[in-house]
Amino acid sequence: KFTRCWAKMNFKLISCEVFKHELLHCINKSNNNIDTEFIAKGIHDLNSKGMQNRIVKSIQKADQKRFDAILLGYGLCNTWIYGLVAHKTPLIVPRIHDCIGVLLGSKQKYLDYYFENPGTYYQSVGWMENTENKPIIKKRSLQRLYGMDMPQDELKAQFGEENLDYLNNAMDQTKHYSNMAFIDTGLDSQHNYQKKAMAKAEIKNWSFDVLKGSKKLLQQLINGNWSESEFLIIKPGEVVKQSIDKDLIKALPVSNLI
Repeated sequence: KFTRCWAKMNFKLISCEVFKHELLHCINKSNNNIDTEFIAKGIHDLNSKGMQNRIVKSIQKADQKRFDAILLGYGLCNTWIYGLVAHKTPLIVPRIHDCIGVLLGSKQKYLDYYFENPGTYYQSVGWMENTENKPIIKKRSLQRLYGMDMPQDELKAQFGEENLDYLNNAMDQTKHYSNMAFIDTGLDSQHNYQKKAMAKAEIKNWSFDVLKGSKKLLQQLINGNWSESEFLIIKPGEVVKQSIDKDLIKALPVSNLI
């Protein structure tokens, strides 16, 4: 039964690098043996299938070893998780929309702030450290597919200088934002990242908020304290499907889908 682990367990952690600092902090406080792998944040810029394929590669490698469970440091994140199948090892994933909810420690806290503050651009230490995608990801990204990361000289050569302002405005992914929120999980002791985020907000003429973050969900993930309301356990032979209720996702036997 995978609801609370009292004995020392051997886990494989496969996580977005956005959570790296928080998770290393949690691992240092845990008695479990954790084999870690952090994957570039840039895979979020692929389509959902491309993102899933990258994570599945790591899951398949972990399946060849004898881990008690594979922990996934991800949320639903562009629905990449729909259709994910557990083969040899149970998979554990938070029932949460994306990394913002994870860093806030609660999907409800995220939703409450989201609806009260539409147009918010979120930042954290992990987000700000990992802003630039590697060339191999850039080549396959949705931004490249739709020409959204085309250099200014190429835009000018292809569409003319008179159209440059219009194109830049059309492709500006931040134009609908009016607020920036920095999520403080206690790892920015000198407030250096917070100050950088505030400076970005000032340049954009956005309002600025500091939100108290939480490592609670990440610590529970590492400790093996997986309450049914906050985590989905995908047992071998099960597949992840969308749920229309507050659970967000559910696990069904693969045989039920045939």
